[in-house]
Amino acid sequence: MSGQISEKRRTPPWGRVLLVAVVALLVAGTGIVLIPRDSGTPPPVPFSEAARADALEDTLQLRESAAALSSSAGQGAAQTALKDAVTLLTTQARALLLPSEATPSATATIAGTADASTRAALVAALSASGTQRLADAYEADGGIARLLAAVGSAQVLGAEKLAGAWQLPIPKDAAASTTKMPATTPATAPCPSVSPTPEQTSATTDAALAAAVRTHQEAVYAYQVALKRLDTAAAGTAAKDLATHELLLQQVEALTRANCGDTPASEAGYRLPEQFAKDPAAALAALEASALPVLGDLVALSTGETRAWAVEGLLAAARRSLAWGADVPALPGLTLDAGELPPLPTPGSATGSASGSASTTPSTEPTMKSTMKGSATSPAG
Repeated sequence: MSGQISEKRRTPPWGRVLLVAVVALLVAGTGIVLIPRDSGTPPPVPFSEAARADALEDTLQLRESAAALSSSAGQGAAQTALKDAVTLLTTQARALLLPSEATPSATATIAGTADASTRAALVAALSASGTQRLADAYEADGGIARLLAAVGSAQVLGAEKLAGAWQLPIPKDAAASTTKMPATTPATAPCPSVSPTPEQTSATTDAALAAAVRTHQEAVYAYQVALKRLDTAAAGTAAKDLATHELLLQQVEALTRANCGDTPASEAGYRLPEQFAKDPAAALAALEASALPVLGDLVALSTGETRAWAVEGLLAAARRSLAWGADVPALPGLTLDAGELPPLPTPGSATGSASGSASTTPSTEPTMKSTMKGSATSPAG
């Protein structure tokens, strides 16, 4: 009896064939789903990386153009301005360079052919590059945005410096006309009833905004004091800058409220350096220069309308610094140690540095870092 039952339950040969066929189809179908065919299309490049690469390409092209013009400029103010431009662009290119790009082949590919062969063309190209970097800073990730804003600000000011040395028309700053400045009392969404006061050294948007508020509060007080100690011509400029800082203070306070942050209360007075009594103009230059890292932090730690305000503010503060006689670094808003930057390789050398007058940057420049903990401070940040 048992033998008969086992014979009945045995799977017929055709059934085993059908089972194997079904399993094979399932395996084949699963394989097709799990192993898709390679389309051959590379993944899209992130915006921040594309913006950095474009900035590096333009900066290297401008550097070649400035170096070519410098070799035939002779002596005088024009030659000095060109050498300064080459040094500026070299420092910026090294800051924009990734270690993987510090090879002869990468440099040859990126640099391309310099096309700003005349003074007017170089000024126009340098200004256009700076304006583009500032525009890209609005959308890039924090660390790259700060780097692009620094590069763009210095390039726009470098173009203005060259135009002045060569008695050429100063290029129109397109960035200023496209930035939407915040209203003094923007509409705000409902905020929590309790907004914690951020640590002054913490890397948050609230902390960066609070630092910017304090910077402009101190600037208003300092300009009020300086007005009484400057000569007539300088006092006129200081009065205009005082009005500017009063407006900027209203704007950054409004941005702070729009971000549901706490606005720091102004103090009755601020301790000013002894330099204010001896040389108020130089003190104002130092004051404006000290605001650059604060605005750089805000660029890196903010987005949208606040980011746009900070980017334009960085350029404006650097311009005021120059007007009062300060030396604006190659990357305003960042502190820089040239020894920590990758060198620009010479073609044919895997680790060579840039040749000619553009091969080095001043070794006295401080380390590239943020003034606030956690801020992105490198191209990859």
